[in-house]
Amino acid sequence: MTLWKDLCMGWRYARGLAPFLRHPQAYGDPGVAVRAQLANRESAFLETLHRGVFANPVSPYRALLQRAGATEQDIAAMVRGEGIEATLGKLYEAGVYVTLDEFKGRTPIVRPGLELPVKAASFDNPLSRGRLQGVTGGSRTQGTRIMLDLDDFEGEIPSYVLWLKANSAMHLPQVYWRPAAPSTSVLKWMLIGARLGIPTRRWYTQTRSGPARPGGIKGLIVHTTTFAFSALAGRPTAYPRYAPADQAESIVRWLARQTCRGVRLYVDAIVSSAVRLCIVAAELGLDISGHLFRTIAEPLTPAKAMLIHNAGCDIISVYGMVDAGCLGRSCGTPNALDDMHLITFRNAFLQVARQAPGWAQPVGAIHLTTLRPTAPKLLLNVETGDYGIMSERQCGCALGQAGLTTHLHTIRNYEKLTSAGMHFMGADLIDLLEVALPQRYGGHPTDYQFVEAEQAAQTVLKLVIHPHIGALDAGEVKAFVLRELERRTAGGRLMTDIWRDSDTLQIERAQPYATGSAKIQPLHVVASRMRVSH
Repeated sequence: MTLWKDLCMGWRYARGLAPFLRHPQAYGDPGVAVRAQLANRESAFLETLHRGVFANPVSPYRALLQRAGATEQDIAAMVRGEGIEATLGKLYEAGVYVTLDEFKGRTPIVRPGLELPVKAASFDNPLSRGRLQGVTGGSRTQGTRIMLDLDDFEGEIPSYVLWLKANSAMHLPQVYWRPAAPSTSVLKWMLIGARLGIPTRRWYTQTRSGPARPGGIKGLIVHTTTFAFSALAGRPTAYPRYAPADQAESIVRWLARQTCRGVRLYVDAIVSSAVRLCIVAAELGLDISGHLFRTIAEPLTPAKAMLIHNAGCDIISVYGMVDAGCLGRSCGTPNALDDMHLITFRNAFLQVARQAPGWAQPVGAIHLTTLRPTAPKLLLNVETGDYGIMSERQCGCALGQAGLTTHLHTIRNYEKLTSAGMHFMGADLIDLLEVALPQRYGGHPTDYQFVEAEQAAQTVLKLVIHPHIGALDAGEVKAFVLRELERRTAGGRLMTDIWRDSDTLQIERAQPYATGSAKIQPLHVVASRMRVSH
């Protein structure tokens, strides 16, 4: 039955693929398309709310709105009188929001007078014509299944074109070092590139594809369908080549040959993967300068950006979620390293002061609402787990001139940084791992990682240190880390004293752990005794 469902999915996907690739381009001026959608965002929001929530009796949002006494007419009046963001703020105060645990189906929705069991599929968008099934990144879990809509890919194109043109990347051949199916992110951007006539030179993947791995049959169907039908449409894409994280040398040597030939490439990689390529190039004495790295999925910190720039490469970056697509694109005239233009014609962003457990100060928690009927998931004030500095400004770059004037920078995550009874401030944890430890013991920002695991039914926290750093005194390293955590974290002295007494913190010499989508998180939670495969 599963094979039959996978074959049916492949057929639906194939039927939509050729028309998508052959569709003529209608974006002579993509800025006009962006401005038109910005002008229509209130109508798009109300229409999506009408069809996806109020006309859907099983929608969790409908139950939340009914509890709050918010009718469709009330919301329409508020949106037209005060705007979307002000309306979302009032709805939030009335209890119309979804926490990240609720959205992932980990806990029921509980509000005074309402307890609503939910699962991740409860938030699937009933309006989307999803043809392709994938999974989210799975930073703490195995990932959430998600249906992707080729019509939604279409909506990404105008801001993508503006962004590429602003960075002189519109005609650069593209290269990917990203996971294969069931992750669908690379397929999305390869297909959009093929639609625009941008060639994908190679696709390296950290994950094996094929029938031997979980989801391998589905991946084989998706990869083969994409490769074959894009070629038949005259817009060929690449087939994945296995290149695990600890075997980056072949990619680096190929990039160096392109540099030698004077070929500039657009290299799409998770931040830590991009850093890995630059580190290996330096170790091998190879020149990969001139290429443009497009980074995603992890914070682009100064320490990591410096390594990429030291390799002679440029960086552009993206902020996004598989559940909602691209949320932000790097600014042409940034105020900060990761300054993003938020894609406000497709989404609405509400920032709420939230007192995260153990944090000394409230964080500006970002809640997301989708404004379009083609989104994979329907989101209404859904907590993302991220915080950052949000502002309005006209910077003058192509994205700003098109009307995308809401900026977000210093984007970090607060939801994933609680472990073994201690609450970590995201920025402080990253600074410890990427700056303080490399300065004291050597190595690079991606050589250190905290890992939470269970041993004999007890939670332990490990500091994983890459073996290539060389011999270290584990006791001295542990003492240094505990001192740093003591001064950096809320209630640090009390908690680190407990950790010293219980020997909670351990040192492990190994390559840092990666998620199924090849992210290297500052804090990685091991779900079982099995180590994540690289």
